[in-house]
Amino acid sequence: MNRFRAHSDPDDALDVLTEVVERIEVMWERSRGASPAPLSASQLRAMFVLERFPQMNLRALTEQLDSTPPSVSRLCDRLEAVGFLDRSLSPNSRREVELRLSERGRTYLSDLRSRRREHVRGLIEAMPASARTALVEGLLALRDTAVVPDAPRQEPGTQSA
Repeated sequence: MNRFRAHSDPDDALDVLTEVVERIEVMWERSRGASPAPLSASQLRAMFVLERFPQMNLRALTEQLDSTPPSVSRLCDRLEAVGFLDRSLSPNSRREVELRLSERGRTYLSDLRSRRREHVRGLIEAMPASARTALVEGLLALRDTAVVPDAPRQEPGTQSA
């Protein structure tokens, strides 16, 4: 069987992508032990959302995570307890609390990305140049096809969840 045959069937691409993502997750999980404050997948996802959309309220974060207000509130409590999240009253409404990554949270994500990049760098460097080119082209096409919704707009005076 030729490993480099054309894979036009979306299921072929999906199978390979799923396997690669799972292997990389295992690799990253193994390296997490060196992390100063390992986070759950949900906590990390919340941090990525807060990084992308600074100064969200709890309701907007809940929508972005497709979760429930009590779960997201507890998740934020844990992030705040380790110093990764800051909460403050909204200038628009005293009943609304704004959430934002703390400097420590931003530093954590930066360090995490650096460690992850180094782990994957060796794998990519071991690939033939033609395979790296094909990988970049395919990943760019996948990225451009993936739609990530913008943060919901928050109207002044609306109460957060």
